[in-house]
Amino acid sequence: MRLDTVKPVFEHDGPFVTVYTEVGRDSEDAMSQLEARWTTISHELESAELSSDLIAEIGRRVQENTHLPGDVRRTVLATSDEIVFDDVQPGHTHWPEVADIAPLPQLAGWIAAGDAARSFLLVVADRVGADLSIHRAVPGPADEEASVEGEDFYITKVAEGDWAQKQYQRTAENNWVHNARLVADEARSLARRHGTRATLVAGETRARAEVLRALREEDEATVAPLIEIESGGRAAGSSEIALWNEIREAMTHLEGEDDAEVGAQLDEALGRGEGAATGLNDVADALAQSRVDRLVLDLAELEGRTIATDRLDGVPLPAAARAETELPADRALVAAAALTGASVTLLSSAMSHGGVAALLRWA
Repeated sequence: MRLDTVKPVFEHDGPFVTVYTEVGRDSEDAMSQLEARWTTISHELESAELSSDLIAEIGRRVQENTHLPGDVRRTVLATSDEIVFDDVQPGHTHWPEVADIAPLPQLAGWIAAGDAARSFLLVVADRVGADLSIHRAVPGPADEEASVEGEDFYITKVAEGDWAQKQYQRTAENNWVHNARLVADEARSLARRHGTRATLVAGETRARAEVLRALREEDEATVAPLIEIESGGRAAGSSEIALWNEIREAMTHLEGEDDAEVGAQLDEALGRGEGAATGLNDVADALAQSRVDRLVLDLAELEGRTIATDRLDGVPLPAAARAETELPADRALVAAAALTGASVTLLSSAMSHGGVAALLRWA
């Protein structure tokens, strides 16, 4: 996960207000739950003597309708006088909600949700065309949607033995291929524009095969990996539940493959004796030298651990953080990664070699 969007936060002096809370509205009592959450959060903020205007603005954002289905988390970061970051993330997460004020913001939940999210392109095809949509969560709203409608003339083959059978069959075959190529062109355009992690193709069996074949004909890297989904379709009555259940399985499998790849890169670098660092102090030293390309964390393992602030002397931490002798390890490492251009990947403690590791830009 890249931290570019949150980097400007750490250019403020701090301390920082962090509000990370559920704001979804799908359940019958969602509004009453949201009001109860905000009552608790507002009391926390009032006890810290924040301005009433700032509290009111945070409350307005927390309570506004995001118009997103299912579970939705909102992260709002502020200094003592202004909001410096606001992001909404659809999808379920087990990470606890947060409302606090500290020298560094608490971004663990935001990172966990972002690390799990993988933008993907969904193509639901039939013989005439396809519905295409870009998603970041499973299930989740589409960031962008498009439809392709090709030729439907002679799309259905005539009965065997008819005098025009060969002509009609050839026309139907050509239309199937032509329509699939139109879908593939639109899919590549969407994938390039959004930088998708995978392309999932569902719909009629023959249509799926033709679209997959067309996607493999040219520039497959743009849409790879290609994953065939057997559930769902464009026709009325197709099961949305079955479709999204299969998509969830596919994306979970893909997430596991990505994690295994990062773990293997760490193992290989450690085996060579160069290109990686493990342990809190060694990784902090590498961050201070801007040598970390990818920070690998187990946030649960780091909970409660601290790091000496002077370990990060080479990192331009916010003034409120520099004034402390020790900092929470998870918050400090994330701040240092954002400020030095490193990405973050979350892995289990076993795969991250004790809770914290890093792949380095140079040995």
